[in-house]
Amino acid sequence: MSLVCSYCLNRFFHLKSVIQTVLDSRPFINQTLSALILTFFLTGCATSPEPLVNLNSTAHQISLNQQDSWLIKGKIGFKSTEKKQSANFRWQQTQQQFQLNMTSIIGTSILKMQGDEQSVTLITDDDTYQDSDPSHLIWRVTGWQIPVEKLRIWIKGQHQKLDKVIISKQGWVNQLQPICNNCQNWIINYDNYKLVNEIWLPHKVVLNNSLNNSQLLIRINQWDLHE
Repeated sequence: MSLVCSYCLNRFFHLKSVIQTVLDSRPFINQTLSALILTFFLTGCATSPEPLVNLNSTAHQISLNQQDSWLIKGKIGFKSTEKKQSANFRWQQTQQQFQLNMTSIIGTSILKMQGDEQSVTLITDDDTYQDSDPSHLIWRVTGWQIPVEKLRIWIKGQHQKLDKVIISKQGWVNQLQPICNNCQNWIINYDNYKLVNEIWLPHKVVLNNSLNNSQLLIRINQWDLHE
């Protein structure tokens, strides 16, 4: 059963008392509004129970490593000391090749990027850019710090041999501190794991970069795994 924080209940009763004097003469509206307010606070303060899962973490990592073709859709947000932006995104990965599309909240295209380990092309505002480094290219054009070439691994909750990791009691990765070239400044936190085709995958990924004090928040609405 979901738990409701006492702070939220106190806020509810305080707000209810404030509107009581205004709505005493309208009992039906008063009851309806009170019910709506309570529903709002219950929804906002409820915490979902943790899944009852006991994975073999080594076997789970092997399963993640085998998933090299997938499609994800969701929302992505970037925050730094200078800017704060968000977008919808669609990322399709087919082994070493990828396609990343980002659109605004109203559906207009922000950028389209595709490539592989050798080269990458980015299109935005009818302009085309090319580079051999996808992370450098997207930073050069947009100012967003997105570790594209590593994210295809990190997004799954997969770690490499030398990485520092914190494993949850369920057996999946809760936090990852990668140890590799040009990625030592990243710390990745995972949440909201869900079962997709018999594999537990994260649906919330938060990447923090200590070098430039930036944050990348990814909320995945849909995972599609391809053989």
